[in-house]
Amino acid sequence: MAHEFGPHGVRCNAIAPGEIDTAMLSPGTDDLVRSQIPMRRLGRPEEVAETIWFLCTRASSYLNGAEVHINGGQHV
Repeated sequence: MAHEFGPHGVRCNAIAPGEIDTAMLSPGTDDLVRSQIPMRRLGRPEEVAETIWFLCTRASSYLNGAEVHINGGQHV
C-alpha cells in the first residue's frame, strides 16, 4: 500500500503493540513481563495513542511503509 499510494501523498504505516496494560491481558502476563520485556513493565494505552498521533503529524511526513513496534524491546 505504501508503494501504491505514496505517489498520491498517502502514507501507510502500521503499529504493532505488544503487551499493553488493558483488560485484555491474559493470566500469567506478570511472568512474561519479568522474563521477556527488557523494560520490565507493560505498555500504557496512552503510549500507543501517542505513537498513532505522531504518525498523523508532519513530524513523520517522510515515514511510509513502516511497522512501529510498541513493545518495550520484547521483539528486538
